[in-house]
Amino acid sequence: MHRAGIFRSSVLVDIVNYVGIPLLAIYLYSMFVFPWIDGRGSWTHVQAVWDRWQTLNAGALAFLASLIAFNIAKFNESVQREREFVAAKSFLPSTLSTLMEYCSRSARVLQVLWEANGQPPTAPLDQPDLPAGYREVFSNCIRHADPQVGSYLSTILVRLQVHDARLRDAVAEGADAHGLRVDRYSLIAYLYRLGELYILIGNLFGFARAEAPFHSKDLNWEAFRNAYGVLDVEVDDFFIDDNMNLRAFTQRGLARAGNSQNA
Repeated sequence: MHRAGIFRSSVLVDIVNYVGIPLLAIYLYSMFVFPWIDGRGSWTHVQAVWDRWQTLNAGALAFLASLIAFNIAKFNESVQREREFVAAKSFLPSTLSTLMEYCSRSARVLQVLWEANGQPPTAPLDQPDLPAGYREVFSNCIRHADPQVGSYLSTILVRLQVHDARLRDAVAEGADAHGLRVDRYSLIAYLYRLGELYILIGNLFGFARAEAPFHSKDLNWEAFRNAYGVLDVEVDDFFIDDNMNLRAFTQRGLARAGNSQNA
């Protein structure tokens, strides 16, 4: 609500500036330039014009004072929002680090499920938990960030929830001796989304540490290849057939997003 209030007041000030500044320019010309031209430099004529339009002059001065006050308030709100965002962002680097560790642990679980191939896993399924407090850190950053940054953080937050829910279901199915287990087709999709999530999180580090401006990088094969490598996911090991394997699935995903690059 606070962020929405700031946004509405900022838009209101922009509208007032858009309408008011041209009107003030017309007023200044009409009151301080044209009378000299019309009176051919006669000071008496200029004074007569000002005297005739005293009410308008008083209103124009009041409007100018209001316009200045609105812009000062807008500037102060912007400065305050920036301070609050800097304070919220200070917790972001450590949160991102724990999220990347969560992704690494998730990758290990998915590999165990892949190796089980629909059978009861021989290795333990260590379900990773999302780090405590990450929602609050993200929420505070989203509340005070610019729309572009807020949208990016919201995307990560949503995809984290989806991934965690899918992983928990997969682990629960794997632990059930008589239940259905996640198939390899689904695991390839999960690994692709995990790689995407890892890239999105990693792209934030420079910005979170105030080392670089925010920049939403395009996803490409090289970024995915590096992410899979860091997650200890051997791309060629996740192969069902020529059409359904991690490499081909990733490239199809990139092609749909318009960012396809040759591997």
